[in-house]
Amino acid sequence: MAIAAFPQLMLLVWAVAVFGAAALIYRLLVSALRTDPTLTASALYLVLMTISQYAASKITVYLWFGVPAGTATYVATVAMLDIVVMREGFKYARNLIFTGLASQALITIANASVLSMPAMSGNEGIYAYVFGISARVALASAAAYLAAELTDAYIVNRIKHAIWKRVLYSDPVAMAVDTLIFVPLAFYGALPQTILTSTMLGLLLAKWSLSPAVLGLVYVNRRFLFRDVYGTHARAIS
Repeated sequence: MAIAAFPQLMLLVWAVAVFGAAALIYRLLVSALRTDPTLTASALYLVLMTISQYAASKITVYLWFGVPAGTATYVATVAMLDIVVMREGFKYARNLIFTGLASQALITIANASVLSMPAMSGNEGIYAYVFGISARVALASAAAYLAAELTDAYIVNRIKHAIWKRVLYSDPVAMAVDTLIFVPLAFYGALPQTILTSTMLGLLLAKWSLSPAVLGLVYVNRRFLFRDVYGTHARAIS
């Protein structure tokens, strides 16, 4: 009831739900089914990234700004990438990032194929809204994704300190890179300058305010970060 009275906070509620579900799924798979922690984090990374792409089609309100609803799931992908980097290093994470880029390209091609098919009901506008994305936005998204994710992986790998330092130092930088590249490339000239600036500020505020949740997701799963694959022990880390 209290949240319903403050719709500006719904993104925060959605983010808590996403992070909680991601943390629970990761822990259950790794601890109960003894899946490979790296493969588990990689799979969740790709799934959350795909969800972010579709959820971004809806603009919601966060505090005083309009932001894509996919912001919450995007921030969760950062947590999964951090886990992969801490376990396997930069080269493995780089390969995962390029795999993610290829998967998004495949999704874009599949969406274009779906749109090219005749609709039985004739409601082409509905399908275009769900599956459509302009070439400019797609290119901006790809450029921002590569720059931000590679930046995050590089910083996490370079900082050889406690988990909280690696996460809190790298994530805000990567989130800023993503926003400052994507918004201008996608919308410069198409939106008034005031709206463009407001959009960038809103996205930065949303991502930065959710970054402590990234630390929480990674930290609560620290026992599994360096576990041997299918092994019985884990190396403690603070």
